[in-house]
Amino acid sequence: MKDKKPFIILGIAAVVLLLLFVFLRGGNTRFDWSENYEAESKDPYGSFVIHEMLKNYFPENTLTDISDGVDGELPLGAGVKSNYVFVGESMFLDSADVTTLLNYVNEGNNAFISSKTIPFDLMFELYYEECNFEPWDDYEGFTDTTVVFNFIHNQLNKENGYSYKVLEQTKTLNYEWNYIDSLYFCDEPYSFIKLGTLSGNRANFVKKEYGGGAFYLHTTPMNFTNFQLLDKIGVEYANNVFSHLDDGDIYWDEYSRVGEGFGRAYNRRRSGGGSRSIASEESLKYILAQPSLAWAWYLAISMGFLYLFFRAKRKQRIIPVLEQNENTSFEFISTIGRLYFLQNDHKKLCAQKMKLFLSYIRDRYNLNTTNVNDEFKKKLIAKSEITPIVIDNIFGFYKNINTSPFVSEQTLIEFHQKMDEFYKNCK
Repeated sequence: MKDKKPFIILGIAAVVLLLLFVFLRGGNTRFDWSENYEAESKDPYGSFVIHEMLKNYFPENTLTDISDGVDGELPLGAGVKSNYVFVGESMFLDSADVTTLLNYVNEGNNAFISSKTIPFDLMFELYYEECNFEPWDDYEGFTDTTVVFNFIHNQLNKENGYSYKVLEQTKTLNYEWNYIDSLYFCDEPYSFIKLGTLSGNRANFVKKEYGGGAFYLHTTPMNFTNFQLLDKIGVEYANNVFSHLDDGDIYWDEYSRVGEGFGRAYNRRRSGGGSRSIASEESLKYILAQPSLAWAWYLAISMGFLYLFFRAKRKQRIIPVLEQNENTSFEFISTIGRLYFLQNDHKKLCAQKMKLFLSYIRDRYNLNTTNVNDEFKKKLIAKSEITPIVIDNIFGFYKNINTSPFVSEQTLIEFHQKMDEFYKNCK
């Protein structure tokens, strides 16, 4: 009993400190400072204000909430231009949603997506023809307390830019801001068009033409939250962003938003419709908003921690068996390759083989494959000890494939044989 006394005193002190923290913080529980981006939320980082602004942005047109999925609610073949708008931390689109959204834009409509991440299936279609053979990964990010946004167009460009910061109550946060890396821009006609920047020349707002319409990708949805629209600067920035859309109806996607902290790993829909978030999240938000329930909640958590703390002193924790990590990249590429082969899409299959080939070069010889030029080929020849004619044949053959509208099965076989010669003889 004497040995346990220090632990008991420590536990009681922890509970007292926790209750004191809850009591002192009780006056600030009116608002939820988490990023929820909900159209009905008037919390600092909800989307109520921008949702109301867009209702009247085009006076002669209407705003419609998508509450049960993109597929089936976006108008196809309407003949009248309209705009799709999504604002959220991250989004989930299944294959039917992606197909519908692509067809919608292809018909001449616009899609505006402001999110910290972009669904891979959608970006795979938009960024199929890679600049410098560089495959799409995701947005980059950096942390800072204050950042400055601006526009490329002279009529929208502001001399000192638009300054933003993120608060939690009265504390300025060191927030992570996302942008599109410069390596995804090139001189080709299918590249992104830079419209806006973040803290220098980092692109946070781009246009990607697709069919008769365009996708507008915006990497910092924080700009459109209630808190950021409290002053004139935030409203002016938002108006300039949405000025790129065409006059027409707006379809606000409330359904495809994924709740905070779940990112791309969250793939479930709520059975009752509405935005994609876990139902218990709303229950917890209500509990923390009520002082008496919040006290009970924190007290229960503290008791649970105390139980685990004293239990750990009496029992050895189970040491889990860690399974060996598996590299599934090659398995994924092989699966995609088989799919393209079954569909007789030999051109895409050649593109996949080239991606695998460049990945092999990066891993084996530690060479940068961003720019495939004469200097790169010389280094590859020196390290692999493969004759120049074999290297030139591979890249020259793929260049012809990439520019050809049709690739036959015989061409695919010849391309495979040229690569196979490299794999068999390289050092």
